[in-house]
Amino acid sequence: KRPALEVETLMTLLQTYLRNEVEELNRNNVKLTAIGDIEKLPKACLDELKRAMELTKNNDGPNLNLALNYGGRYDITAAVKQISKDIENKKLNSEDITEETIKNYLSTKSIPDPDLVIRTSGEQRLSNFLLWELAYAELYFTDVYWPDFDEKELQKAIYAYQNRDRRFGGLK
Repeated sequence: KRPALEVETLMTLLQTYLRNEVEELNRNNVKLTAIGDIEKLPKACLDELKRAMELTKNNDGPNLNLALNYGGRYDITAAVKQISKDIENKKLNSEDITEETIKNYLSTKSIPDPDLVIRTSGEQRLSNFLLWELAYAELYFTDVYWPDFDEKELQKAIYAYQNRDRRFGGLK
């Protein structure tokens, strides 16, 4: 829903970054993946993304997951559609659907659920981001804008996180 010029600029930045940095990512054993409806990205950007993911697919170091053309509602809707198709094709029985089944149909299936989400710039909303995955995440809000979010600010967020009583929906 962003303006076309902004999207074009962001895609150009992504394409340039991938072209210039993928070799370093690979040398550092970083595995690059993407979540979202990436097939709708501009062709040149999608080609560069696929090239980068292919180059780094066997790396087993840190994972760099890019959320591109991603929305939590879209992801859940796509999962429900695929589950429905699998039920129709007798690959799945509706009685066997569990939370784990649903998770395995999401684009984030290979990514652990976040423990901590840091939201900068004073915004206090999820903005359609990882709706399923954030069920038990701790949320940290700060008025600091992203460009100014430095190591000191990260330490504040981690300290706040460390002092929370995580119950994952249960009692103490």
